Amino acid sequence: MNLHGQAIRLRSIEMYAIIDEDVPAAIDPYSGTVAEMASEKVAVNLAPVMDKIDRLEDIANDLFRSLDPMTAPLVSYPNREGIYLNLGRFTNFIYGFMAGLLIAIFIILALGVNL
Repeated sequence: MNLHGQAIRLRSIEMYAIIDEDVPAAIDPYSGTVAEMASEKVAVNLAPVMDKIDRLEDIANDLFRSLDPMTAPLVSYPNREGIYLNLGRFTNFIYGFMAGLLIAIFIILALGVNL
């Protein structure tokens, strides 16, 4: 019931929360409308939640598949199989180069070479 005593029917497309099970009242979280609900028709639309769960599942599977270096990421251009292998090689090259520079600097400082 609204402020004027008129019954308001909640939209069945969106989700709503049951306020009290003894008194059949529910609230629409999107509009803030509190209304009576039919006790025989308790329906919750879980489609938006299921869409997000499916997306999260796809991301988790993509993360798991990334352990195989010959796979392609979920959102990538076609024919990118093996991109993880190439990126791993490039990353290792950069780490090796940085470690080599660091070791060379320490050797130069230890020998006391004047530049």
